[in-house]
Amino acid sequence: MVQVIEMTDIGNGRPSNQDAYLMRQKEYQGEICLLAAVCDGMGGLKRGEIASRYLIEVLKQWFDEVMPNLIKQKNMDLIRKDLIGLIRKSNQNLLLMSEDIDETMGSTLTLLFAFKKRFFVLNVGDSRAYWFDQGKKYVTTDHTLAQLEVKAGHMTKEQAKKDPRRHILIQCVGVTKDIKIDSYCGTLEPGMEFLLCTDGFYGLLEEEEIYHVDSDQRKMKIWVERCFEKVKERGELDNLSCVLIRVP
Repeated sequence: MVQVIEMTDIGNGRPSNQDAYLMRQKEYQGEICLLAAVCDGMGGLKRGEIASRYLIEVLKQWFDEVMPNLIKQKNMDLIRKDLIGLIRKSNQNLLLMSEDIDETMGSTLTLLFAFKKRFFVLNVGDSRAYWFDQGKKYVTTDHTLAQLEVKAGHMTKEQAKKDPRRHILIQCVGVTKDIKIDSYCGTLEPGMEFLLCTDGFYGLLEEEEIYHVDSDQRKMKIWVERCFEKVKERGELDNLSCVLIRVP
């Protein structure tokens, strides 16, 4: 089984925790099948909390009831397309739920699915997935106004870290009818590490702090705890959550 550390914290400035996360793994024909996700809800009162937890419950149900039949076909593209369809359907359901209460609610969603020697990451919003493979570092792209400015060449990555538009989402689940779901695919290698986290976790950490992950499970837990301490000491007001995964 893979090594996993999961943690969430309400943070310094929120009345409730609107983050939610998921970690599921099971063995199928001697191979590990894994689904992990983080969500950062948004909306008045506890509406964001409802949206993020709704997405996590939908993914749990999919993993327990739908995935076992899909995995028999051993087709990762089919599984990826099915999850993308599930996210789009969840987006429509959240829109209907918002209409019923006349109040918008939505959530970011970043997920990892892995089976045998392959994995994929799906992303909507500004929660992130990082993955590290033999010294190479990868990270999802934020769906924010600040990131659009970086892509257009109007500001640098360093400037974007302090720009107030870094908090303005242009994509999330449950707010608009059409959503763009980023998809990243790769080969699963021994020793690879994955970090899924909300913006409250990564927002006040430097890249080198995020990329310096200790490898054994005890040290992984200490590393996560220290990151939480650093972020809160630096004044982060948002909820913060992460799932850290290491492939043996």
